[in-house]
Amino acid sequence: MEFLTSDGIEINYQDYGQGQSIVLIEGFGGYQEIWQAQVDYLKNMNCRVITYDHRNHGRSQRTNLGLTIERLTKDLAELIDYLNLKDPILVGHSMGASIVYSYLSRYKNLKSVMAIDQSPKMLNNSSWSYGFEDITVNDFKEKVIDSSKVHETLHGLDSKVALSLNRVKNEYPFERQKNLELLYDHIGKDWRKALISSQIPVSFVVARQSPYFDYHFPERLLVNKKLNSIILDNCGHDIMAEIPNQFNQTLRHFIYSSLRK
Repeated sequence: MEFLTSDGIEINYQDYGQGQSIVLIEGFGGYQEIWQAQVDYLKNMNCRVITYDHRNHGRSQRTNLGLTIERLTKDLAELIDYLNLKDPILVGHSMGASIVYSYLSRYKNLKSVMAIDQSPKMLNNSSWSYGFEDITVNDFKEKVIDSSKVHETLHGLDSKVALSLNRVKNEYPFERQKNLELLYDHIGKDWRKALISSQIPVSFVVARQSPYFDYHFPERLLVNKKLNSIILDNCGHDIMAEIPNQFNQTLRHFIYSSLRK
């Protein structure tokens, strides 16, 4: 299915099931197929599940327009409005989690959010050492231009997820160089204040063996009682696609807890 944004870009999305709406938000260079192991699981929980591809990602339209976190946040807001979702739960992975943080800073029409393996501040400095790897404002462009040296997972993706993901990657390749503007914008953001002041419940799901982030980063934000942190073992950055069974149990508890509030 296709949705047209206010600036004229076609966004591909899928809408499954009925019940509490859950929007699953991919990361930089991601594809909505990364959530394959969650879609049926959530449908069986009587949830309405929405996945989509960001502009310039997956099956969505290729464009030079709006390659910023602000515009991708607006795309999400417009999709939520278009589908008439009432108090959805947002689940974002990597850059998708940063879009969730951005949404929290602008809108209040949410039940709760889950952020998967994404620090709210990517750049390290003397007061924050929980950013992406060891990048700083002085060297991040040089260090992130090539991602081939890092293995995102610890043991590889779940075989069923990998099969469908590789198929769509071949059909709709992601052009990293053409999206560096978006990556740089993502890296420059700092969402700590938005999270510390959030009145919406936020659960951080972090990987103890993440290749990108120190899993202790949520501890610096838990002064807000609306926030909590869950640490999962034996996985890398793509938690939900590497250990889907364990992640889905965490997701199930998170959703039921959200519905009780």
